[in-house]
Amino acid sequence: MADDETEVRAARPARTRKAKPKKKRKYLPADERKRRIIEAAQKVFAGASLNGARTRELAKAADINQATLFEHFASKEELFVAAVVQPLLDAMRGMRERAQAYEAAPSPKDMLTLAEASCQKHLEAMVQIYPLLVAALFSDPALGKKLYREQIVPLLKDRAEAMRFVVKDAVDPDLLALANFGVFFAVAMDRIFTGKTEDLSALASKITNLAGFGFARDRTKAGLAHKQPRKCGDSA
Repeated sequence: MADDETEVRAARPARTRKAKPKKKRKYLPADERKRRIIEAAQKVFAGASLNGARTRELAKAADINQATLFEHFASKEELFVAAVVQPLLDAMRGMRERAQAYEAAPSPKDMLTLAEASCQKHLEAMVQIYPLLVAALFSDPALGKKLYREQIVPLLKDRAEAMRFVVKDAVDPDLLALANFGVFFAVAMDRIFTGKTEDLSALASKITNLAGFGFARDRTKAGLAHKQPRKCGDSA
């Protein structure tokens, strides 16, 4: 019986199925296509890291095939540098120009205004690149170490050198540059993990005041002036 049914089915004319037309990809200039690949790769790398991301996933996210991907980038590592490392470095540059503007400020108030604007810009940049920064530094230990030593450390040193002329003599500019970087990183991490939406301009003002005026309470004004220890025989 099974054989008869097979023969009957074989005798039936095959149904012609209309092939679905393939979706044509919109033509884009090379620069625009490359930009879109980088934007798509940033999302993939932020979620899957360098080692976890696959080229087919990267191509799919950019709505291209793998051949087109490799027309723009020779390797996944090269795309990682363009999508993750370079934006990070770009966000950290420009401190020398800002330090020169501080020096040229006509008054401390004007310098404080410039500092607040710079701080807000850094906060916005760090919040935006935080997922990329984490991917760049921690997705591959060897790559993260190389990136930090060869790219970030020189930028921090350049920032410290630029700040040397606007900080007190007793302040170590290298430590200050590192501390600033840590503050921005911590703020971005806190916002990502807790969902905070505090206005960055207000936060920049607080950070600038902290950097400019310190955090220790003025004990004289607060009525907490240091009392000299009593000497033996002093009356209470």
